[in-house]
Amino acid sequence: MPDPDAAAQWIEIGKVGRAHGVRGEVRVHAHNPGSDVWAPRQVVRAWKPGAPARLLRVLDARPAGSVLIVAFAELADRTQAEALTHAVLQVDAAQLPPAGDGEVYLHELLGAHVREAGDGSVIGEVVGFAEAAQTLLQIRLRDGREALVPVDAPAVEQLGRVPGEVVVRHVADWVTS
Repeated sequence: MPDPDAAAQWIEIGKVGRAHGVRGEVRVHAHNPGSDVWAPRQVVRAWKPGAPARLLRVLDARPAGSVLIVAFAELADRTQAEALTHAVLQVDAAQLPPAGDGEVYLHELLGAHVREAGDGSVIGEVVGFAEAAQTLLQIRLRDGREALVPVDAPAVEQLGRVPGEVVVRHVADWVTS
């Protein structure tokens, strides 16, 4: 397997909740449970603050309510699984399939200019994402304030159709600071 600390664009795909059972499975809060990154033989990176990153190979993933139960080849028992509690799981962006027509991966929007739909003026940039009941774009406005706009809100007119650009309406309605 490759080096978990090698240069790559690591994209967060979920977080480990807790161990499940005694055979080394873990409960994963996946950002996209239906993604191909949970298919057998896929390699993911697990890391926790203060601990070295490690690569894990997916053996199996199955839905269980709002989580996935995931078995990794490197975890043989509950003790090993418990060591991953609260670990962030990531995948190398190079492993992701190309986005389909009209689709964009959120990580591709980082640094994108945010334009006001009405007049086309640049009003800020995408600086991150937040998870709540839905995915939120974190937008730093030119005046220093922050706006959190739901990705699927009617205010979002365009997400990455033009590379490096997001178009929104009424961003003032979403300002948080």
